[in-house]
Amino acid sequence: MKKLLFITYGGGHVNMILPIVKLLKNNENFNINILALTTAKAVLDAEGIPSVGFYDLVKGDFSKLKEIGQKLVGKKSASNVVKYEESVAYHAVNYKELVDVLGESKAAKVFSESGRQAFLPVEFMKKTIREINPDLVVTTNSPRTERAAILAARQLGIPALCLVDLFALQEVKWIGDPDYADHLCVLNESVRSMFIAHGRKESEITVTGNPAFDSLFSDKVLSKVAEAEEKFLPRENSKIRLFYASQLEPAVHPFDESLKGDTELPRSIENKLREFVRENDSFELVVRYHPSENVGFQPQERVYYSKPSESLHALLHAVDLVIVTASTVGLEAHLVGKQVISVDASIFTRDAPFSEMGISEGVTEVDMLGEKIKAIALSNSTTNPEKLDSTTNVIDVIKRLVDK
Repeated sequence: MKKLLFITYGGGHVNMILPIVKLLKNNENFNINILALTTAKAVLDAEGIPSVGFYDLVKGDFSKLKEIGQKLVGKKSASNVVKYEESVAYHAVNYKELVDVLGESKAAKVFSESGRQAFLPVEFMKKTIREINPDLVVTTNSPRTERAAILAARQLGIPALCLVDLFALQEVKWIGDPDYADHLCVLNESVRSMFIAHGRKESEITVTGNPAFDSLFSDKVLSKVAEAEEKFLPRENSKIRLFYASQLEPAVHPFDESLKGDTELPRSIENKLREFVRENDSFELVVRYHPSENVGFQPQERVYYSKPSESLHALLHAVDLVIVTASTVGLEAHLVGKQVISVDASIFTRDAPFSEMGISEGVTEVDMLGEKIKAIALSNSTTNPEKLDSTTNVIDVIKRLVDK
């Protein structure tokens, strides 16, 4: 039996790991161990999949670490999803190692400037990996504990696999290092070529796709497509179906303060699309707001509202043309074979360069949307779904690495 250690943060990272673990957990050839960070544990718990967190790993020493962690976290947890003890343990372990590496005063300065971005607990992960003694360490492309786990595995001579969820335009700075991980699984050929250009060997990179996107073609999703069509867009009306996936546009980029954003961009796009539909009666529009947007939907003829509770993926199958700024929805739409327009005026455009990668047709100004929509509609061009069995592809790579 081969022992695997998965390390994953929450959000898109755990969603990438989850399909793999589900397929492997009942396979008698594998012993699955998971270190779940931040919100990942709640996701795994909901699926009935065992995992551990920092608190479980340091439970015996928690009383010694508690004071350090509480100073950083406060007396109450800031999250309803992550347990307070877990947050305290996570901060304490990471900060203690920061002090061990840099010294007390420098660690305090670095943490005050960078917060959790300063954490890289390589020594703690070496200790954890030694205790578990896996045949393979598997992480996604997160920069702190996951990165530390791969660095630790390499120092210990244990094979490591990095699953790259999207485009890795920031992460290539360290994942592109030839000594980082034994193998990479990436989204598409564009990402693979980027890593090769940064010095990775072709033999160390496999295009597997992202397992989180396999669900785009699940029976559950496909069974809801007809419902989405009838609710919003009855097919017999022969209208061209536009879908706008809105997202927040901050005033300042969260990781680059030199980049300033137009906070009104999402509404400017929506207003332009509403105007276009009003003036072109062969089109209709579905609008879906990001869960963090506080926007009231304004009714309009041939403009429909998609609630967050409704199946986004089913809706993507039901529409004809998708408009985004830099939302992952643009990539998902491309994967199911839909035409995509990206408004390349977002603060996040360079983080999700859809038009550069051939995923979308880009416009640099909101006022260009109408002509671009008409051009695509008149061309009658279509794209083919990029259906990959990404989960099986990744598992094949895992099997190759543990059988070496």
